[in-house]
Amino acid sequence: AGCHTTPGGRDFAGGLPIETPFGDVVASNITPDRETGIGTWSDDQFVAAVTRGIRRDGTHLYPAMPYPYFTKARRADVLAIRAYLSTVPAVGHAVQSNELPFPFDIREGMAVWNKLFFKGGEFRPDTSKTAEWNQGAYLVEGLMHCGACHTPKNLAGGDKTSRQLQGGRLQGWFA
Repeated sequence: AGCHTTPGGRDFAGGLPIETPFGDVVASNITPDRETGIGTWSDDQFVAAVTRGIRRDGTHLYPAMPYPYFTKARRADVLAIRAYLSTVPAVGHAVQSNELPFPFDIREGMAVWNKLFFKGGEFRPDTSKTAEWNQGAYLVEGLMHCGACHTPKNLAGGDKTSRQLQGGRLQGWFA
C-alpha cells in the first residue's frame, strides 16, 4: 500500500510517483480492476512481474518495483499476495506513464541492468543457522525488501552489496 496508494487515494490504485535519481517511476494499479489493474492477469504473469520484473507484455519493469528482493519469495507466498489483492475493491484508475528522461525511458536498457545487478532465484536457507534465523532472513531479504531502502545504491541504481542494510538515501530521506 505504501508504494501503490497516493495520499488520499484509493488503496492499491497506483499513481504514486516514486522519485529516483533517473526520474519518477509511477506505481501501477494493483487492484483487481479488469481494465486498469491486474484483474485479468494470470498467476504466472503476476509471479513473473513480482519475482523477475517482467511485465505482462513481456517487457522489463524498473527496479523501483523491488523484484530484485521479491525474487527470493516462494511462489506460494507471491500467490498469497495475489489472493489478498483479489479481495480489495477494484478501482478503475488508469495510471500515467513514467516520467523518465531519455535514455532511462528505454525499457530495453533494463536487460543490461538486470545482467549487472539482478540475481534471480528463491531464498536458500543457510543450513548452519536455525529455522527461526532463516525465516527472518527470508522476510528481510525477500518479502519485506528491507535492502531496497536500507542499502546504499551505486551510480547505476544497483545495491552496494558490500554495505547491505547499512543505510541508504532515497527520495530526500535517509533510511
